[in-house]
This record gives sequence, structure tokens and C-alpha cells, in this order.
Amino acid sequence: MKKKLSPIIVFAGIVNFFLFFIKFYIGIRTNSQCIYTDSINNLMDTLSLCLALIGISFINKPSTPRFKYGFGRMEDVTSFIMSIIMTAAGLGFAYSSLGRLLSPVPVWYFTKYAIIIGATCLVKLILGIFFTLKYKKEKSAVINTVMLDSFLDCGITAITLISFTLSNSAGFVLDAILGLIISIIITVAGIRLIISSLAEIIGQYAKEIHNNAEKIIAEVCENTEFSVKNILVHRYGKSKIYVIIYMVSTKPDTEKIISVQNTIKSRLESELGYASAVDWEVIY
Repeated sequence: MKKKLSPIIVFAGIVNFFLFFIKFYIGIRTNSQCIYTDSINNLMDTLSLCLALIGISFINKPSTPRFKYGFGRMEDVTSFIMSIIMTAAGLGFAYSSLGRLLSPVPVWYFTKYAIIIGATCLVKLILGIFFTLKYKKEKSAVINTVMLDSFLDCGITAITLISFTLSNSAGFVLDAILGLIISIIITVAGIRLIISSLAEIIGQYAKEIHNNAEKIIAEVCENTEFSVKNILVHRYGKSKIYVIIYMVSTKPDTEKIISVQNTIKSRLESELGYASAVDWEVIY
């Protein structure tokens, strides 16, 4: 991950902390469980982004003799921890919302606070679009997590605004019910991110990478005596992908083997960004 991502994460953290402060104040003034839950969610986002900064500091470190492939997998570890925080926050919100549902308390509506909550929803939408554009360039697990969380928060804040606006006419129980719904949404999203991050850490089958490599190899080896025996993929973060290719040749033509090998390695690096190694076996 490039170092220029650090200022982006810092900016997102500042915005989320500012949103937390606004919503927390409004939540206390209005006694709204939905707004309070939404504010704590923004605080969790701020803490997660601080954690992301720590992860980035590791990712940007150069390789060492002990870690010769660098620290790219810290990106997936950071995303995994962020998703655990999200899930824990969702479960905590669910517990407090159930308490409000069993023992409803009054919510005080103010138009000016509804307008402010609406504005914070727009801010999260803009953040989501911003991180979507960044993710298309960087393909970072951390940026992807922040992007999805921004859109999720936008939806949560929209539900919060509806609950707050209808609290007087629909009854105070609505605030607790929608607070519970928000909690479930956060929890489910967190669990899904845990599963996807854990799959990356464990090392799930990289179908897209295999297919991309096979396509280039097939183009290079078309109408030749060379073929693929096996492809192994080692990933150390989104930006460090190593492809090990085992080829088979029916002729011991060393010069042609070297030429094909160099072409494959060059195209994998220039077109896909994959580092590669090619091993050969000659079949007589």
C-alpha cells in the first residue's frame, strides 16, 4: 500500500470523530437511542481507522531478511481486526436497544437536529464515493473496508433520521426498534467482513489470479510445444503477488525455453503486476 493512503485514512478518521461528537451531543439532548447508537458507531470507525494507520505503517516497511516478502499481509490482518470491532459494536448496540424496547423512554424531537443528522448522512455518502474511487486505484483491503463502512453508515444514519423524525408520532418504541435494526445491520456486515478477511489470511484459492496468469501463458505458448503443468500463487497483500509456474516442454530447446520464460515473466509483471518464477520440465 502506498504511503499516500495515510493522509486519506487520517482525514477519514477526523471526519468520523467529528461526526461522533455531533451525534453524541444530539443523542444526549434528544434521548434518542438510534442517534446515540449511530454516534458510537462513528467512534468505533475512528478507532478502526487509527488501527488502519498502524497497519499501513507495517505495510510500508521494506522487506527484511526475516520477512523477505515484506509485511503486505498486515493489510488483511488490520481489516480482520477492524471487522471484529464492528461486530462487537453491533452486538453492544443490540443489547442496549433491547433494553430500550423493554423499557421505552421519551425522545425529544428538534427540527434543527434532524437537519444536522441529514447533513451527516450526506457526508458519509460523499466519503463512500471518495473511497470507492480510491479503491479502484489501490485495491486495498483496508480501503475496501472503510468504503463499505461509509456506505453502511450512510444507510444507518438515514434510518436514524427516519426514526428521529417519526419518534413523536409513531411512539417511543420505534426508536428502540430501529436502533435494534441498525445493530443487526452493523453486526451482519461485521461478520461478513470477518469471513472475507479471514479467508484472505488463511489463503483462499485465488481463482482470478490463476485465470489471468493462465490466459497470458496460453497466448505466449500458442502453437508451441510448451504447456502449463501447475500454477501456484503466493499473496503478501494486494500489491505483492508471486506466481510460480511449472511448465512442460516436449523439446530440449534451451534458447526457446528462456525466450518464452522471459516473455511470460515480462507480461505478468507489466500487464498484471505479478512477480513470477518459471520452472521447466522436459518430456521426451
